[in-house]
Amino acid sequence: MRLMPFRASANNAVVCQPPRLRIWGKAYEPGSEIPEWDYLTEVTIEGELSIKNDLLLSSTGLARNPGLAVIRAVLRVDCPATGKRFLGISPLNNSDQPVSLKVRVPAGEAAEELEVRYEIVLDAPDGPAPENRAAHQRGSRLYGLNRPYRFRLEGDGSSFPIEAFEFAGGDFPTGSVWVLKFQDEDLAVPYLSAVRLYVNTAHSEGGKLVHGKSDTALSVLKRDVLLQLLLKLAVHDRDDLGVEYQEGSAGAVIGSLCDIFLGQPLRGAVELMRDDPGRVCALLQRTTGFLKAKS
Repeated sequence: MRLMPFRASANNAVVCQPPRLRIWGKAYEPGSEIPEWDYLTEVTIEGELSIKNDLLLSSTGLARNPGLAVIRAVLRVDCPATGKRFLGISPLNNSDQPVSLKVRVPAGEAAEELEVRYEIVLDAPDGPAPENRAAHQRGSRLYGLNRPYRFRLEGDGSSFPIEAFEFAGGDFPTGSVWVLKFQDEDLAVPYLSAVRLYVNTAHSEGGKLVHGKSDTALSVLKRDVLLQLLLKLAVHDRDDLGVEYQEGSAGAVIGSLCDIFLGQPLRGAVELMRDDPGRVCALLQRTTGFLKAKS
């Protein structure tokens, strides 16, 4: 139980339906594995609240005028891995009809996991504190769930964090579709800080990738990224390829990709890249669905 400096909503004034994540026309419940997800795909979170308006107003002490007009339902989506927050906001219905909420999570803005919470907040200019202890500051949370719903992002493309913008030359050639930056000095650092993919939104295929509209280019991208990661590791002799890395580190994630797409541990994949790069290219054509669109 959380003590608030103002009156909060009675718990039974709000009923929350479990949110759903939608991707490629499919819907997933919290806790489900989401194999279709990757960093280049936008997802949508949908939620629904049923609110007993009279009970909400009486328990919070808010006046009936303006009443519901200054209250908003919020669907809050947080991504701990990237520090990004996304909000869906809706006014309440004058009747007790359910309130539907929707949040769009753009491509390249999330990783690993999404946390989803429902909130009811005050959306009115700050005013003096009333004698009945009703909320009087904009943003005051009248209702909220302490435990979030969680969606684990598990797709086979979940290891391509991206940033998308128009390339202007230099390190980002204007005619290229993407550029990969891989800081390989320490494979124990978090993967999300060691590897970054930049996509050129000025390129026709780059724009399609960002908006999830180019399956063929995505298959080429996956192969290209894996080849670049392996090439960077194969250029010099290293003594850190057989180390056991913590989950989420660059070594662990790249090792997992090598296992998935090449059937090799990290050290074996790098050695194969040195000894027979043509075979690595051919194997990745097969395992990444190279030049194939989704059916």
